Amino acid sequence: MAGASVAFPQDATAAATNPAGMAVVGSRVDGDIQILYVESETEFLNSENKHSGKRYAPIPEFGINYQLNDQVSLGFATAASGVLFRYNDALIPNPNLDRAKGAFLQVVGLPTLGYKVNDQLSLGFSLALAAQRFEVQGIPLPDGSGGFPAHGAEYSYGTGWRAGALWQANDWFSVGAMYAAKIKMSNLDKYEDDLLSTVGGSIDVPEQYSVGIALKPTDQLTFALDWQHISWQNVDAFHELFGWRSQDVFRAGIAYELNRQWTIRTGYSTTRKQFGSDYAVQNALLVGINPNAVTFGATRTLQNGGELTFGYEYDLSTSVKGSGASEGSKISTNMGFVTVGYGWKF
Repeated sequence: MAGASVAFPQDATAAATNPAGMAVVGSRVDGDIQILYVESETEFLNSENKHSGKRYAPIPEFGINYQLNDQVSLGFATAASGVLFRYNDALIPNPNLDRAKGAFLQVVGLPTLGYKVNDQLSLGFSLALAAQRFEVQGIPLPDGSGGFPAHGAEYSYGTGWRAGALWQANDWFSVGAMYAAKIKMSNLDKYEDDLLSTVGGSIDVPEQYSVGIALKPTDQLTFALDWQHISWQNVDAFHELFGWRSQDVFRAGIAYELNRQWTIRTGYSTTRKQFGSDYAVQNALLVGINPNAVTFGATRTLQNGGELTFGYEYDLSTSVKGSGASEGSKISTNMGFVTVGYGWKF
């Protein structure tokens, strides 16, 4: 459903989008694996200097929730993002420059308390325990003589919080809201004296907040709509180094229960690109630039009560043609995800 779930929690990973959802999903465990495919081509500083690469990467997700009593639940969920990407060669023809590679991987663990105030109102609170892996090589120096030092992988950690509310007004209308505080991350020590020296040596997790509604006109059909704001612009590393600006993401999803065994879903999400065309050079290694995506999926309920889920997301092909300081550069990217998951109620 393109991630439209703030007012429509469905499993034990609900804490990732709205901690209050854990109060209503019951005792269950869910896990899935997303296989990311990304293919990118860049023209770096001039149209003749072309580079390409492709990458497959697994992204696991997990959630477990236990209903202590009619009002209180305890759970844990993970939210993962990022990718490791390599081009096939160096960004500029220089024997002193390594093959271009970038990695920014992030996982947030969410121990969550859910509380059902009454039959309509639920609240949730999560600690946000974040870990990052950062690695780059082959970044050219401004004078073209070589590249920034290749330090290898470095890790950082931080702690924050999230809170949410879910109001199920009646059988056909729900509204939800979530707030995630900015997470101050520890320094990436290997990079704090060169590549990240101007931004304090760290890459914080941005503040974000969401509002969503869900409409259920029939027992079989549900519509969900979400709006999410991500404050990239308030994180120095994203804004100052890569020119990222804050995003408003809009998501719409539909779920239809064909029968007791099968539910099908589809969705669409849209936003603006994180950066403008004058920052194409700085984002050559951060290839996740696709602002629009469509999704399709289905869940099969098994005889033992387990739920087997399949999904596919296609991020519509896009490109950024450089201007200003990035004149002559261009980034073009294709991305997609295949997801297989299993859930079990207990």
